[in-house]
Amino acid sequence: MLIDRRARGWITVCVAIFVAATALYIPYAARRPSGPSGASWPGLAYAAVGSAMMLFAFLLSFRKKVRTMHLGRAYYWMQGHVWFGLLSYPIILYHAGFHFGGMLTQIIMWLFTAVIVSGIVGVLVQQWIPTRMLRDVPAETIYEQIDHVLEQLRSEAAALIEPVTVRQPQEAFDLEVVPAGATAVIAPQRAITGAAMLAAFYQREVRSFLESRFARTAALATEQSSNATFAATRQELPVQFHQTLDDLQSIVDERRQLERQRCLHHWLHGWLLLHVPLSFALMILATVHAVMALRFASIGH
Repeated sequence: MLIDRRARGWITVCVAIFVAATALYIPYAARRPSGPSGASWPGLAYAAVGSAMMLFAFLLSFRKKVRTMHLGRAYYWMQGHVWFGLLSYPIILYHAGFHFGGMLTQIIMWLFTAVIVSGIVGVLVQQWIPTRMLRDVPAETIYEQIDHVLEQLRSEAAALIEPVTVRQPQEAFDLEVVPAGATAVIAPQRAITGAAMLAAFYQREVRSFLESRFARTAALATEQSSNATFAATRQELPVQFHQTLDDLQSIVDERRQLERQRCLHHWLHGWLLLHVPLSFALMILATVHAVMALRFASIGH
């Protein structure tokens, strides 16, 4: 979710709620010599508001599973998920009076802290990664199609090098039939050597680099080392092979961009592997805590 000018309304509302909650909390805490209590009426009010915000943020996962139902725009659900989820943390702290209490509430609050921190990391990553991807991955493709695109790149590279390897025996035959002393002997000989060099370069560097598993230690793994490798090879090749070499370099560059896209995609979505299960665990334990608190309250009365 990108934070843009459309989020100003959400931020304004949440800041206003936070200011109001803080303004009410300060005199409430000051009037209680023993400190704020989650079982007091103000404490329960903070618990109700904070829990409602947590529940709204949590329901986003279910909203995504029922896209066909008319439950409001996904954009507003996402905005509410982020801003109400973030605001719920200080509201719950006001409910607890900044005391984590017993073992269960300590676990809940540490889980809550981890959820909030991972969520903030996720929001920051979502502001940075898309811009980085536009800049670093001009050949961006659909993530699920990366393996298919890699297969196409391997086919294109093989198609480029196949005429070179096929031409070598023919050029060798042409060289043999050139009359002795003819001036045309040197050019075919250079072509044969150049074709062999290009084919060897493809087999040694390019072919393995285009495999599905990215070779991070390969000479073609970084733009700088790749450019140097291709430049050195170009100096040794006859001019007639330069276009083929340039085409191979374009393929290699695209392969590197695809790997960059894969890495950025993992950064963009990897934080969810921590955020989502922690959120489910938090809601389960928070529900247990609420049921136990209500049960003890009824027994006390």
